[in-house]
Formats: sequence, C-alpha cells, structure tokens
Amino acid sequence: MSSKKKSASSDNSHFWTSLSARNQHLICLGFLFILPFILFYSSTLGGQQYMGHDAIQWRAGAESIIEYNNTHDDIAHWATNMFSGMPATTISHPPQAWNLDTILKKGFRFIYPALEYWVLFGGAYVMLLLLGMRPLIAVFGSVVIGLSTYIPIIIGAGHNAKFIAYIYIPWIYVGYFLITRSRINRWLAFFAFALALTLHLRAYHPQVTYFFLFPLGTLFIVDAVRAYKEDAFATFSKHTGVLLMAAGLATIITLQMYWSTAEYSEYSMRGGSEIENTEGLSQNYAFAWSQGVGELLTLAIPGSYGGASGDAYWGPKSFTSGPHYMGALIVLFFIIGVIRSKHNLKWVFLGPGIATLLFSLGENFLLLNSPMFNYFPLFDKFRAPEMWLMTTVFCFGIVAAMGLEWAAKQIKPAQRKRGKQPGNWKQALMIAGVAGLVFAGIGFAGLSYEKTGERQQIAQQIAQQFQVPVDDPRVSETTERYINNELIPQRKQMARADSLRFALIFAVGIALIWFAGGHVIAPATAIGLLCVLLAADMILVDKRYMNENSLVDGNLSSEGIIERQERELDRFIEANSLHEEGWNYRTLPLLDNPFNNAIPAYFYPSIGGYSGAKLGYYQDLIDGAIFSGPNGINTGVLQMLNVKYISSTAPIQLRGFDTVFSDQQGNVIENLDVLPKAWFVDSVETLNSEPEVLQRISGDFDAGSDAYITTSLDTAPTADTSATVTVTDYGPNRISMDITREQPGFLVLGEIWYPPGWTAMLNGEETDIIRTNYVLRGFEIPAGDHELILTLEPEWYAIGYWLGRVGTIALFGTGIFGLFIYFRKEKK
Repeated sequence: MSSKKKSASSDNSHFWTSLSARNQHLICLGFLFILPFILFYSSTLGGQQYMGHDAIQWRAGAESIIEYNNTHDDIAHWATNMFSGMPATTISHPPQAWNLDTILKKGFRFIYPALEYWVLFGGAYVMLLLLGMRPLIAVFGSVVIGLSTYIPIIIGAGHNAKFIAYIYIPWIYVGYFLITRSRINRWLAFFAFALALTLHLRAYHPQVTYFFLFPLGTLFIVDAVRAYKEDAFATFSKHTGVLLMAAGLATIITLQMYWSTAEYSEYSMRGGSEIENTEGLSQNYAFAWSQGVGELLTLAIPGSYGGASGDAYWGPKSFTSGPHYMGALIVLFFIIGVIRSKHNLKWVFLGPGIATLLFSLGENFLLLNSPMFNYFPLFDKFRAPEMWLMTTVFCFGIVAAMGLEWAAKQIKPAQRKRGKQPGNWKQALMIAGVAGLVFAGIGFAGLSYEKTGERQQIAQQIAQQFQVPVDDPRVSETTERYINNELIPQRKQMARADSLRFALIFAVGIALIWFAGGHVIAPATAIGLLCVLLAADMILVDKRYMNENSLVDGNLSSEGIIERQERELDRFIEANSLHEEGWNYRTLPLLDNPFNNAIPAYFYPSIGGYSGAKLGYYQDLIDGAIFSGPNGINTGVLQMLNVKYISSTAPIQLRGFDTVFSDQQGNVIENLDVLPKAWFVDSVETLNSEPEVLQRISGDFDAGSDAYITTSLDTAPTADTSATVTVTDYGPNRISMDITREQPGFLVLGEIWYPPGWTAMLNGEETDIIRTNYVLRGFEIPAGDHELILTLEPEWYAIGYWLGRVGTIALFGTGIFGLFIYFRKEKK
C-alpha cells in the first residue's frame, strides 16, 4: 500500500517536473488569465459593463470640458459647470501623448477588466519569479494580489484610476529587480522600469503611488545598507543611476499631469484651510473611514463584522462596501512565512505590510498616526486610512508566497528519503494551526456584534418615530428587543459561518502540505490544489461584495445613463438658464444632495458637484456661508454666484424668490433679483484677512452694492448709475467684456478666483485680478471706455505636452535599442 502511494506521488511529481519551463509558465499564466473571466463573467463575456457610481459622477462633472473639447480646436482648462467653476485638470486631464496604454484601452475595452487583470497577474507572476519563487507558488501569490476583495470592490464602484494605477505596481518591481538583480542588458532593464513607472503615473492616482512608495522605498534602503556592508556601493550606485534616469524619463513623460497637480495643491482643500489655519486635510476629515482594530479580523474572516454596509455591518466606519479579505490560505502561509522563511527580502515586505496595517487604523491608533499626519511629508494629503490595507495585503501576499516556498523546500522527494524527514515543516504547520484556531475561535465566539453608539442611535430613532422622550422605558425595551432579536442574531450567524469556513479551508491547506510531506501526493499537486482552492475562496467571497447594481448593458454609454435621469424640472432649468450674452446662470440643486452629486451639473451649471479635491476656499464657502443667515440660505452669496434657480422638494419662502415650476418630482424656485455675470458695486471695504471676509459675507450681505477684499485699492470707487458692462465672449479659457464708466469703479466678476494661469488685460495692459468676497474676482476700472479680457493659459500644458511626446519617443527608442543589442548578442 505504501509503495503504491509513493509511486503515485512520484508519477504526479514527474508529470510536472518533466514539463519544460516554457510549458510550466504557459499553464500557470493560462490559469491566471482565466480567472477574470470567471469572476467578471457579466462584463467580459456576458455583454454587460460596469458603470459604477464614481464613473457616472466623473462623466457628469466633466460635461462642460468634453462638450467644449468636441466643438473647439483648443482644450478647455476650466470647468464651468461644477462648484461655480474650477480647474479642468482636477476633473479630467487634457489629452496625453500616445503610449502603450492608449492602444490597450481602445482595443480591449469590450472585455474590461480582463485585459487589465492580465497585466496585473502577469506582472505579479514575473515579480514573484524574480523573487525566487517556483512557478506554481508565483501563481499562489498572484491570486491574492489580484483577487483580494478590495480590488473587485473598487472596480464595481467605478474607481477606475485606482485600479489601473494598481495593476502596474508589480511591473515596477519587475523593472527594479531587472536593473538590480539580473544580467539582462541594461537598456532593456531601463526600458522595463521606465515603462512600468510611466504607465502607473499616467493612470494618475497619487494616493496609490504614495502608499506603495513605502514598500518600494524600504526595498531601496535595504539594498543601500547591504551594498554598504558588502562593500558593493559602486555597483549599487550604478544601479541607482539607472533607476533615477528611468524614473526621470517617466516623470518627464507625465510631467504635465503632476505639474498641474502641484500647481493646484496649494489651493485645493487638501492643501489646508484658511479658516482653520491648517495645511493639508483636517485630521478628522482625513481619518474618516479608519479601520477598526478588531475589524482587522476581516482580513481572515470576511463576515466577522457584518460584511458590507447595512444592518449587518457593525464596524466603526460610517459605511463600507466590504472587507479587505485576503484569503484563509494566505493567513496560513503568511504565519509560516513570518516564523520560518529565510528569504533575504522578507522584511522588505513584512515591515511595510505591518506599518501600513497600523496606518489603516487612523484615528484608532493615534499614537502612531497623529505624528505621521502632523510631521511626515504628504501624509496629511490623503483620506480614508482603510485604503492602506491594499498595500498591506499586497505585502502580506508576498510573505505568504515566501512561506509556501519555504514549506515546499522542506519536503524532500520520496525517492530521496533517507530515514526520518526533517520536522521543521510539521512544527510550522502546528504553530500555524494553533494560530488559525485562535482566529476561528475569536470569530465564532469572541465578538460583541454591537456597534459603538448604535444603541443610543436606535433609541433616538424609535423615540422620534413614536414622539416620546428617549428616556421612556418603552424606548429602551424596544431598542433592546430589536438589537437582541434582529441585529445580533444576523451578525452572529454571518460571523460564525465564515469562521467555520475559514477553519475548514485552513485545515485543508494544512492537510495538503501534510500529505505532500508524507508523500501521499506530490508537492506540485499539493501546491496546484492550493492555488485552485485559494482562487475559488477569493472568487466566492469577491462575488458577495461586487456591486452588481452598477452593471448595465454593454452598449449603453455613461451619457445615456445620465440622460435617463433627466427630469422635467431639469429641462425647465436648462431651457431658462442661458443669458442673452452667451453665459449660463447657475443653480443650487437642493433636491439632489448638492455638494456630493454631479448629475445636475451635466444638464446646467451648478454651484455644487462631486469632488474630493475641490478648491479649499470654496469648501469654506460651502461650510460657512451658503447656508448661513436667518433664513437658512444666504441670498447674498447666491446672488454673487449668479444663482438664478434653486431646486427643492418643497417650495421655499425667501424674499425675492418665487416658485416657477412644480411637479411630483420637485420644485424650481427662481431668484428674481439675480445678478448678471459682472457688476459694479457702490462700496468696497478692505479687511485684514480672508477669514474676516468670509465672516462678513456670511451675515447680512448685499452682493449687488457691497464687496470685501484684503488688498488696498489705488482709487476709491464711486457710484456711477450710467456704468455698463457687457460680456462679449464667455468660455472656459477666455472671458471678454466691454465696459463704460464716467467715474472710477470696482467691477466684480461672478467667477471663482484662481491665480495660476489666469491673466487680465485692460485695453491691452495687464491689470490685477483681486480676490473679492472670498471666492470671486474683482477689478479696478478707471473712467472711460474699456475692453477687459481674461485668458487662461497654464504653463504646464504646452510645455508638458511637448515633453511628454519627446519623452515617449525616447522611452520606446530605448526599448528598441535594447532589443537590438539583445538579438545581436543572441546571434553571436
């Protein structure tokens, strides 16, 4: 019986080892490349497409830019339809120079995200091979890098830039390893690193770039220290030079995008607040969506905290789309990797993995995160700390692959067995098994299943519903009954089911390695089964949290989906917003969550919209002025923003406003005294600071006659009833006005103040654009007839586009030259 088992094991092992390296790689990559078609069947083969929330919001917000670009020869640099106007590059970057991703996007869009997954899986597989993993173990690590639950979640949510930026991370490592650890010719290694970094930067998600700089920077520092200790600093310096040149080329190609971002960052809400006198985001805002300490259990047991948002979720976040599940088998081999792997780069990934896990806790671990937020460069520019876990899972997945590689190396082939087998692998499995039991035990019986503050919140809702005091005994009885009979059983059932599931998969993983060590099955068979089991585990959990509601017919466009949401009141506003001078009045869409929804801005200019990086002082205006005053809506601020209409669920009683449209879907209230695009004021008051200006306009404010600034004027303005101003040209890059005055005056333009790139010419001579009423533009106008022309010509656009084209030619020229050198050597 024993000899038969050994024979079977030997035969299975011989099948895999008898294959050529090429065939092994083809089988491994074939397995990986099939997975996206299984997980994303609906969008790859089923004729549907993902049109997530963020993708729809982006398209709506970009409408004025796209419309202008499609009808003009130049490119719009200012978006006129959201937040009363903002730089276009914050919504949609101008067209980039051609590159490899241009072809990939256009040619394979019909199977999204399969092609992108091929890039991700291919890069992860090659990266792990270069780390010394055998092919099947490289598959194992690649599966978690691609299928950890967070990745399908962001695809369904429409976070396309985040996903695209992520898929090139493994290729950056590939390029780094080719330069520093391979004998491939330096030109090709240079090309590989530069191309991967270029494509990653072109995806433009600075938060992903910043997060992965931590493990990449750790790798570079470790290499530097080792080079110093081994007296190999000359070689390290050469490698560093190649890396810097490649990074420099990638930066040149993408300079346009990041130059515009650097220019904007000072004015963005991520650059701080003048009111709070801060730089960067406020800590409370930045630490929203911090991962709970106990919630880290979801890395191993996805349903332990109730899964996605709804009554079942009881974690500390206000809502969530799902956990960062990385797989039960990854936990198993991660533990083995931590305690047993001797890989020389283990801590290069384990250290940053632990650090980013602690960063993800945000406000729940202020001992570390508060100093990082206050002192570490750029740490305060990003929000949603739980996103750090995508870096954690990436790093832990590599450590898990190292653990599996170690275990595989401990198992000697049956035909070479002499006496007792080494016991290290058995001991490691036992330690991991105990740890797995602890995780399963906590998930099964060690949780409270109740969210902090939930009991009080439910009690308040019940009291409000029945119009009784919160301290009424009936309220507490009803609350207790609802929590104990409805919420906790549901949560407990989910957590216990996933805990048992975790324990079962964990046990199967241990059994497969145990059987391989005992020569019941071949090591290659065991590892192959582990890959299949991991993929099945990840896909089944991923499907729980994929947003199927964002699936639409593959033939539908985002424009078509948005236009289906158009209502009769939208048509009314759109038809009546255009001024005879060619510009549009704006709307306050109270009906549609105005400052977190860009859909109204698709149909007509809005003072609201959807953006996580709007102008900082405009956010101050939203927070401190728009809804100030005795009526709850500051009519003076609406006047200065050219707001002609308010949409709402019910009629609004405001002096000077009248309901002009009403149906079952809502009401449209017209501002009867709306100001024109540009107007002269009777008085200008100079204050000491911009916060004082905001305070003034937040009170009783007559925008038509008064203005507030913080700079001194050359001439005091005087009232002039004969003054006229006519807008003769209005566009995203150019505004021109004809002006007549008998006395010197001060002109206010209902456009958002933003200094970079904008210039004003009065009769051909440059004049100052004065920040007025906290967010608008003002001008000193002398007596007489004048032409005032404002133009927007950002420096980064023309220079960046030229550099991008030149850099792209240099990049692919390097690749072609590298191939020429390679094939010439092969021929010799």
